[in-house]
Amino acid sequence: MPRAQRRAQLLELATKVFTAKGFQSTSMDDIAAAAGVTKPVLYQHFDSKESLYVEVLDIIAASMIAEVRTIGEGTGDTMVRVRAGLHRFYEFVALDNSLRLFTGSEMISDAVQEKVVTVLDRMAVELAGVLTATRHIGAEESRVLGRGVIAVTQTTAQLLQAASDEAEREAILDTMTTSVVHGLTGFSPRADSPLAGVVLGADDASRPVSDA
Repeated sequence: MPRAQRRAQLLELATKVFTAKGFQSTSMDDIAAAAGVTKPVLYQHFDSKESLYVEVLDIIAASMIAEVRTIGEGTGDTMVRVRAGLHRFYEFVALDNSLRLFTGSEMISDAVQEKVVTVLDRMAVELAGVLTATRHIGAEESRVLGRGVIAVTQTTAQLLQAASDEAEREAILDTMTTSVVHGLTGFSPRADSPLAGVVLGADDASRPVSDA
């Protein structure tokens, strides 16, 4: 097999093994066995398990960023698009067993953590492009907002993964979508609030598509 083709094959198989078992529980022997090669052959292409893992993160990141871009291509209003985006991220990183790679639940090294942060920042920039296409938001504001939404998306994926059934997942999606789109004003205020100050009224959740 040509070297480039073999390397691509090894990366594809390593991605499957890492997402299934995580970094710590995966050995180079595991990856070599999955690929049907010897460990020395694996080391001909990758210096270490960590360097291989970083390249796997790049592969997954490319797919994740492509998913972010599709949010801007969806139809429906803001609520529909945000809900679909939250659910798709969950499908991508949780159902495909790669949640641990991008939620910081497995600390490996500073280099890997830096890679994860870089990927999330790239996703935030892509999301910023989607946000600025529909809102009067400055470039820097959109980057900050994009990073915040990415953090919410990560948390949502974790909650959805831990949910006991589909009904609970639907409730989580409803709550998080409302929170992202409308903030606290997306929930009706209490008339008997014990807090001092003015409590803003609830937004109208049924906004027209033109206001998406």
